[in-house]
Amino acid sequence: MAAQFAVQNDAELLIVHVIRDMQIPFEIKEIPELEFNRFEIFNDAREEVMRKVAEKILRAARERAEKAGVEKIETAIGTGDPATGILDFAKRRNADMIVVGTRGLGKLKGTVLGSVSRKIANNAETTCLIVR
Repeated sequence: MAAQFAVQNDAELLIVHVIRDMQIPFEIKEIPELEFNRFEIFNDAREEVMRKVAEKILRAARERAEKAGVEKIETAIGTGDPATGILDFAKRRNADMIVVGTRGLGKLKGTVLGSVSRKIANNAETTCLIVR
């Protein structure tokens, strides 16, 4: 959908993937029985895997956009809260529109868990399109 809008408006398409930050809680680091080095190794390995996954996702998204005819494409990887990361990126780049997908968790699950698309729609300073 975003690629279609970009082609129709001869616009640049900015594709963003935000890796959810899941740092080890401070309290766990303070437990003497646990060797903190093991957690650091785990965290580093997790980050490397998540970055490779993000790169693969962005590569596939770029290819789909190029096949759709988008000429100007930029990709970016962020870390942290996905909704906040997307909103911050859109604001910094002065995006005209945010297009985001939804997994369709349903009203109850989406409310309890806090949906990324819902957070974006509620807090964006620009037009949002949520695609199912």
